[in-house]
Amino acid sequence: MKSATKRETLLIFLLLAFMYTYFCQDGAWNGNSRLGLTFAIVEEGRLTIDSFHDQEGTYTEDKAIYNGHYYTSKAIGSSLMAAFFYFPLYRLELLLHVKLSLEQVKYVLTFFSIGLPSAIAGSLIYMLGKQVTGDKVQAYLATLAVTLGTMIFPYSVTFYGHQLAGVLLFGAFFLIFQLSASPNYHRNGVFFLIGFLLGSALSTEYPVAIIIMVLTAYYFFTLFRNRMMDVRRAVILPALGACIPLAVIVVYNIAVFDHPIATGYAHSANPWFQQHQSQGLAGIGWPNPKAMYYMTLHPAFGLFWQSPVLIMSLLGICIMWRESKYRAEAMVAILAFFSLLILYSGFYGWWGGWAFGPRYLIPMLTFFCLPLVFIPRHWFYSVVILGSISIMQMFIVVSTQVHVPDDFIRKIDQVGYFAYSTIYNYCLPLLLNAKFSSNIGIKLFNVDPWLSLVPPIGVLFMITLVFLVRHDDSERVLLVQNNALIEE
Repeated sequence: MKSATKRETLLIFLLLAFMYTYFCQDGAWNGNSRLGLTFAIVEEGRLTIDSFHDQEGTYTEDKAIYNGHYYTSKAIGSSLMAAFFYFPLYRLELLLHVKLSLEQVKYVLTFFSIGLPSAIAGSLIYMLGKQVTGDKVQAYLATLAVTLGTMIFPYSVTFYGHQLAGVLLFGAFFLIFQLSASPNYHRNGVFFLIGFLLGSALSTEYPVAIIIMVLTAYYFFTLFRNRMMDVRRAVILPALGACIPLAVIVVYNIAVFDHPIATGYAHSANPWFQQHQSQGLAGIGWPNPKAMYYMTLHPAFGLFWQSPVLIMSLLGICIMWRESKYRAEAMVAILAFFSLLILYSGFYGWWGGWAFGPRYLIPMLTFFCLPLVFIPRHWFYSVVILGSISIMQMFIVVSTQVHVPDDFIRKIDQVGYFAYSTIYNYCLPLLLNAKFSSNIGIKLFNVDPWLSLVPPIGVLFMITLVFLVRHDDSERVLLVQNNALIEE
């Protein structure tokens, strides 16, 4: 990687790390369930959340009950990630006889477990975009559109598992892509890491197994296409990497539920959850076209209304498909999107409970980054316009409230097409009334809520100015020339 690209990538990382650490929202039931296990492991050395599930600050209904004890009903990957960071912090507290508040601890764990990995993934998105186009401005704007203009932004500052799973999946995709693009990645550690990332994604959100199958097919296609099918490196090393998180899941399930493939959902303590999750496959039935429509095209809740820049990603996929060199990557994006959409359309709670958007689709959002950089330059102004609208809308959400009451779902069939929007009918009124979520400006410096929005907007503006002013087309021209030589 050239030194200029390294500096630019570092700048992207610092920008996203700042944005993801400046804001913080409580994870509510979902986050409390996951963090309850984290606190139990580190503070008590056990797997039950008996001490946390009904306490102020960690109360949750997302819990399982088995043999008289309460456990998280969620996949444990994010809880273990948080425990990795909480253990030294908790020991330091004991050593210094200092006690952080629960709010402070949850803030730190949310950033290190969710926000920091998301910032790293954003850096990889930029690297990939520039690698393909040679244009740093186009790669930068596409990176911002995905990382700040989609649900990735609000759920990078909230302790859920979707975004972490998406980061792990994209990390594996990035490495697989590099196996074909760069000989520097043909190392044993890379093959091992691909398996480890995919296994860790499964341990964080079980339904992403369907995307893991897509990436596994892409992995073997890449190896066959580049004649790299060495059994030891191509099969054994990734399998060993995947076995580590999978073994942790099995050991946990045996220790808690006395069965290697049991899940917390099968032992839900909430009667309503238990009733619905016992239907179909863990609550997932046949695909529901109406739910697909609501999750994508309805203004109240739809993905393409809340992040309209993703419409350009669909166009980018079509352009990628026309270029045979990137047809496999286009297929990955298509399958990642439609597989999750179809799967969750059959879920009894497809809307995700108290959520402003179809949060179950978050793990596939990073795969929409590459198609954006394929938008031709003379059309790229559309990416800028739609990306700006997307970022503005996500900024409204991240500044106010991710958790929107789901009462509207019961009457969504009866309201007019533009009669309701989670962003404009719920989050925007909160913003206009200065009912903001927690952020550094308010918490640390006690500034006026409106003034607290100045730092993130200012930092975003300044870094964008740096990328736009210092624009050099030399790398883009060189890339085009190299591609032409390869085609000849």
